[in-house]
Amino acid sequence: MTYWAVNAIFLGIAAVVLLAAVLLRRPRRLFWGALAAAAVLLVTLTAVFDNVMIASGIMAYTEHNISGVQVGLAPLEDFAYPVAGVLLLPALWLLLGSRVQEEADEAGDPAEGALPGAGLPASGLPNGRTPDARTSEGRRPTNETGGRSC
Repeated sequence: MTYWAVNAIFLGIAAVVLLAAVLLRRPRRLFWGALAAAAVLLVTLTAVFDNVMIASGIMAYTEHNISGVQVGLAPLEDFAYPVAGVLLLPALWLLLGSRVQEEADEAGDPAEGALPGAGLPASGLPNGRTPDARTSEGRRPTNETGGRSC
């Protein structure tokens, strides 16, 4: 089996896992932007640093190990693993990370490592008030000692 076939299989598996994660967890729009930004960044960095390493003689490829398609000096096959990582890691994050959050929600506690305020009401404060909550008279509420409360 050739190296490009192995890379194609690896990329295919990563794509199938991502598809399953997307169908099961329905990520928000931010997920897709982050995925695209990570892909562009990793492909760019791979192109730059692979070309530097090949040009400096740190790495070399024989003709029977590559397809012949190159980006500068870097063979196309070198881009398979960064692309697979961009597909596979967020997919696993969706599949496994959501389960941790669901278990924490069932227990009533925010998950460790959750975003700040993840266990709070929509207002963001534990008592449900907004930071500028005011009484019906237009003044800030006070507590029993006369101080302001939020």
